[in-house]
Amino acid sequence: MVSIICCTMREQFMENVFRNYENQLMAEKEMIIVLNNDQLQLDKWKARARTFKNISVCQLPEETTLGECLNAAIQKASYPYIAKFDDDDYYAPHYLQHAFITMQETKADVVGKRSVYMYFEDEKLLTINSPKREKMFVRQGLKGATLLFNKEICENIQFPALNLGEDTVFLRQCVKNNLKLYSADKRNYVCIRTFRSGHHTWNVNNAALKRKSSIVCYTEDFKSLILE
Repeated sequence: MVSIICCTMREQFMENVFRNYENQLMAEKEMIIVLNNDQLQLDKWKARARTFKNISVCQLPEETTLGECLNAAIQKASYPYIAKFDDDDYYAPHYLQHAFITMQETKADVVGKRSVYMYFEDEKLLTINSPKREKMFVRQGLKGATLLFNKEICENIQFPALNLGEDTVFLRQCVKNNLKLYSADKRNYVCIRTFRSGHHTWNVNNAALKRKSSIVCYTEDFKSLILE
């Protein structure tokens, strides 16, 4: 039913990538992982993948852009729907099911989240970024890590050869082609932010993100809080 694609250049998130896949309650699923760092050991990732069902891993030269890696993963997908996962975020067990149901109910071409839970790891602070942008059709602003779309879209629209902003350009092309974008509710997903320099491909500093966020609470365990 759904092919999850995940591109990574960071060894430290290997277990998080596999855990997010394993946790998804949707029965018909697969994952395509693209390694985008020459230092990563493909054999190690493949060995770990063999302990799960329906996970494949490939490696592309690190000069390959993120957009090109995403396109390569989509080409390998065997299911008709594509879900884009980031390597360092949290996807609750019902995340994929909920996104798929939302797509069926709204008849949207692309489903994602504009309002998201955001966790600032160093401060143990849970917030809502871009609040009150839920359950509505939009023309921009869906978070790249939350996209679900029909694979057929990619026959005409691909991710551009960029390392930053590839999601924005992809969504802009979808709108130009009269495709409908829908912002689902914020549940079941958390964007995890850390202070380490160079950690995020999304190049926005934490202070700027906080200015566009509302505080939920300080907590060391957000998992039960992001289901509502």
